[in-house]
Amino acid sequence: MLGSAQTQTQAGRKLPRVDELDGLRGILASWVAVSHILCWCGFAKVALPYPLGPLWPDFILAQPAVETFIILSGFAISFMLHARKESYGAFMRGRFFRIYPTYLLCLLLGLATIHLIPVIVRDAPWRDTPYFYLVRSTSESERAHPILHTLCHLTLLNGLVPRSVLFNATGTLLPPAWSITLEWQYYLLAPFLARAVRSGAWLVVLSVVSYLGIQFSGHWQNPHSSFLPAQLPLFLVGIGSFHLYAHFSNTAAGRSAKFSVPVAALLAGAILLSWHSIALAAWGLAFGCVFVEGPGLFGRALCALRRFLLHPWLQRLGKISYPLYLVHWPIIIAWMFLLLRWKPAATPAEAAVWMFLFAAPTILLAAVLLHKFVETPAMKLGKGFKAQGMESAGEKLA
Repeated sequence: MLGSAQTQTQAGRKLPRVDELDGLRGILASWVAVSHILCWCGFAKVALPYPLGPLWPDFILAQPAVETFIILSGFAISFMLHARKESYGAFMRGRFFRIYPTYLLCLLLGLATIHLIPVIVRDAPWRDTPYFYLVRSTSESERAHPILHTLCHLTLLNGLVPRSVLFNATGTLLPPAWSITLEWQYYLLAPFLARAVRSGAWLVVLSVVSYLGIQFSGHWQNPHSSFLPAQLPLFLVGIGSFHLYAHFSNTAAGRSAKFSVPVAALLAGAILLSWHSIALAAWGLAFGCVFVEGPGLFGRALCALRRFLLHPWLQRLGKISYPLYLVHWPIIIAWMFLLLRWKPAATPAEAAVWMFLFAAPTILLAAVLLHKFVETPAMKLGKGFKAQGMESAGEKLA
């Protein structure tokens, strides 16, 4: 999360916690889980009437949801780095305990279900679809090199493995974790990036790195683009958003229609430039509702969005968003296997109904349990290590 209710910046000013973004996390994680349920039920390629038809591919593949997560991560880590005075080692230790225990358990669940996938792609009545061709290819790769894939995933650096070295390195075992290896790469450099964005010269360097990363990212498209230089511009949007937030928060202009100009510009740019347009629009609306108020239509709409994101149910969903994002994959596979044993002639619509009746509640329950018994204790453990480190440093100084 973004830190305590009131955190201290380097400038000494307190920044309030951005609870609206917890609601956004809940929506994004749910989007990914729902889209994967529908894909496994054969809905990856359906013809819908206009205007839903052009939007369906983006919804069902959930790429914009993960891209919005990336922007949000740039914001959240920048917030944390400004709020806490800690060494690089303490920062990385905290990030490790924040993500790795939950990730490791979900990875083990993914390993436990890989032998079910060949049965599903063989028996599903909708097996002759492009999505299942991709699943079949990924399944063959992970079963051909299980040890290599496992080792790459354990390091959280599988996003750096070119496809010429290990095919489908980011799509095997636990496919949603393709963004986790990207996050880990970002964590390794985040303290440096936080300082670099304040320098015009370093911004030029980062722009060149981003350009080269995008141009040559095909070598690391394996099958997801989990190569940090290729995704760096999205992180930079989040970092830049934090600096806007730090500038406008707690000022008279902070919650006024004046801030609607950069928000409207972000939304217009997302639409006109067609560059991650859905992710930028989603982020622009969620980030904008933190600031924009006023009697106008735009201000009232963003106020309504703020109330929606702050709804208690969405806030609870946001708290379990990380385990939900990871654990849904092996649970979907397990329930799909059972469903096809029980109803081998199920239609896609029937499969979707049963999956939402049984798999969806199981995913939510598993996410709650992981949050309570794995994620939260691990985060407390990481904070305990940091406290011990501070005490040790104090003893040495004494």
